[in-house]
Amino acid sequence: MRFEGRKTSKKIMKRNRRKKRIFLSITLIIFLVTIGIQMTKLYNSTSTRNKVVQASTVEKVDDNKKQNESEKDEVKDNKVNIENVDKHKLANNKNVNEEGLKYTIDRNEVTNMLKNNYKSDGKKYVFLTFDDGPSNQNTADVLDILKSKNVKGTFFVLGENIKNQKGMELLKREYNEGHAIGNHSYTHNFRKLYPGNKVDVDYFMNEIENTNTTMKGILGNEFDTKVIRMPGGYMSRSYYHDPNLNNLNEIFKKEGIVNIDWNALNGDAEGKTYSKEYMFNYVIKTSKGKDKVVILMHDAQGKVKTKELLPQIIDYFKGNGYEFKTIS
Repeated sequence: MRFEGRKTSKKIMKRNRRKKRIFLSITLIIFLVTIGIQMTKLYNSTSTRNKVVQASTVEKVDDNKKQNESEKDEVKDNKVNIENVDKHKLANNKNVNEEGLKYTIDRNEVTNMLKNNYKSDGKKYVFLTFDDGPSNQNTADVLDILKSKNVKGTFFVLGENIKNQKGMELLKREYNEGHAIGNHSYTHNFRKLYPGNKVDVDYFMNEIENTNTTMKGILGNEFDTKVIRMPGGYMSRSYYHDPNLNNLNEIFKKEGIVNIDWNALNGDAEGKTYSKEYMFNYVIKTSKGKDKVVILMHDAQGKVKTKELLPQIIDYFKGNGYEFKTIS
């Protein structure tokens, strides 16, 4: 009986151990299944987030690419617009006659040339500009030289110099022979134009308007010039940090007026006595390496060396492949 009792007890213990193993196995399986489910959910969630991030990144890349392409196209369009400007048919520029249109370039283009803000086209232009005239002593001779050399220039005229009959005749001749006419103020009086070394905007514009009105009275109401050269140059106002320049610029923009400075000169306005050789070399030195050259000269009283030197200057630029242009 004792033996059978021990045998029965062993069977029970064996059965309990088997049940325990089964229970542990089932528990382990359930645990593993649960872990698997959670991992799957986590993977799907992470995958979804990654896809969203990737999509967002792709969109940003695409947007940036489109923006860059758009900016490139815009720059390209701007270059095309500049290239497509017909520089010889400027119907809205009335400071040259019909003959002069063949030689003239728009004032905004010339400004870009002076700023080196243009696409190189392999062409070489020179602009002969003359300030402070007309004068009885020099202007007629300058015009004779230009005519004999078959080139055109741009004359920046003072209003007070075209009040007399001789001044009127010289202005008419400049215009009739195909040269461009610019406005150089009425008096060239720095104390009135720039009191306290600051441009008096209202007074300055009154002088510009008075000079333009005077020229219209001589050349006809169809004449109009938006090309000016500030006495002393715009560059001098910038050099002195003129606080009134912004106001003047706004008026220029509104009226379509463009100031034209220079990037080469013969030194005839520096208050020193230079030899003609020095002045000629000065032109060469200041124009060196430039394919777009605007030369500052004067046809005012006393500038005899300028007119005497002019044929040599013209021959120099002709010999170096430059075309002679005017400004409208």
